[in-house]
Amino acid sequence: WLHFGPFWEFRLWNSYAASPEHPLLLQENKNQEEDDFCANLTKKIEERNYKMLSHGGSHVPVRMGVIVLGCAAALVAMLSLSKTDVIGSPFTHVAVRSNYLRPSGAALLGRRSRSNLACRSAAEIKAITKQSMDVLKQKTEGTPMGPMVQILEGFMNEYADTNIQANTPASKYQEIVSQSMMLMGDALAKPHQFEILHRAIREPFDYYRWGVEFFRPLIELETSKIHGVENLAKVVDYIEKGENVILLSNHQTEVDPQAIEILLENSGCSLASELIFVAGHKVTTDPLAIPFSLGQNLLCIHSKKYIENPPEKKAEKQAHNTKTMKKMQSLLEDGGTFLWVAPSGGRDRPDPETREFVVAPFDDRSVQMFRLMAQKAKMASGKKTHFFPMAMLTHELVPPPDGIKAAVGEKRSAKRGAANIWFGDEVTEAQDEGLSNKQKQAKFYEDVVSQVDDKYNSMKDARFNQLQTMSEQKA
Repeated sequence: WLHFGPFWEFRLWNSYAASPEHPLLLQENKNQEEDDFCANLTKKIEERNYKMLSHGGSHVPVRMGVIVLGCAAALVAMLSLSKTDVIGSPFTHVAVRSNYLRPSGAALLGRRSRSNLACRSAAEIKAITKQSMDVLKQKTEGTPMGPMVQILEGFMNEYADTNIQANTPASKYQEIVSQSMMLMGDALAKPHQFEILHRAIREPFDYYRWGVEFFRPLIELETSKIHGVENLAKVVDYIEKGENVILLSNHQTEVDPQAIEILLENSGCSLASELIFVAGHKVTTDPLAIPFSLGQNLLCIHSKKYIENPPEKKAEKQAHNTKTMKKMQSLLEDGGTFLWVAPSGGRDRPDPETREFVVAPFDDRSVQMFRLMAQKAKMASGKKTHFFPMAMLTHELVPPPDGIKAAVGEKRSAKRGAANIWFGDEVTEAQDEGLSNKQKQAKFYEDVVSQVDDKYNSMKDARFNQLQTMSEQKA
């Protein structure tokens, strides 16, 4: 009654019988036994696997725990048919009472089988999440990390729901959660100390790939898109020629790096893992963000929003930023540097009245600083730097809190949604000799900001219409 597939996957016989070769038509109403089976599956899996999860076991015992439950469910499916309904062997031709032979019968069985499979997968995912968090809470009990673990638990519960929506196989979810609990546990116990320039750690453990795969279920790829692909092609060409590219972008969520990388990878762009992100202190000091930051190329800096908090650390932070700028200058002089920066100094926030996200104002001094560094690099080494505005609409994934605070340990969400990015047209230095240097600076800044605002609003309007159409279709 059970089909043994790869990685100890088990499928109930009634799912097997739904194939065209075995057109068994079930009654429309689910019986109570099947409902009880789905409702109690999470609890049963927890009881069978707690000990193994507590000792870092693999997902195989979880699968083995489903054997008995699967047999019971198969028996329920068999008993749900009266003795007069089925004639012959279930693995040969099956005859069904004539009153079941209606046009909707086969479709009904398919829906019912898929529903049962989804129920079992969802129950497993929730059980894996609960048991993994229980183990982590036990290991950190009585330590200062208690509040962080509570934040992580809320995030992981929502992450589980998101993976259920994304139809992530329980075996895949088990693998990624097992890795995540280990990495986050290590970060809580002994946070990594980042250098000014951090290069992504790819071995012996590939933090980059793990981070990308962790956040992939959050992105609805069918509603996500890269706009301005013709400008992306120019970016690739410049980097391949050894020239520099700086993306001047708005910033909406902690997972913006992974969102960019996932969309670039899906578009076939080979530069996804080459990007260097100018990163604020939170992503390098928050224990829950550290494992993901280890998989990114980072230039670590203190944002202007927090440089005076606390006041006694201001001089130290300024000295750190000076070293970071020198390192960035060196990278531009070397050439072939692909850099992403948010001149706003932080993430966008919702408008207090409309509750709609708006692009945070770009700091003019930051934009001009990068412009001057590019000019200096060209004079020093001949390496040219190209500037491309980038607009990002990603706040549906892991939206930031409403307020702005310097302390680490903010609550996090893990919703599933669309991620859209737009590569704007290259912004170049004004060549009009009649303009003063100050006027050229103002034009450069205005060209960058206007493109980001315009492209962002276009994506926002398109997303609104998309959601409205989906809502009407669902209704």
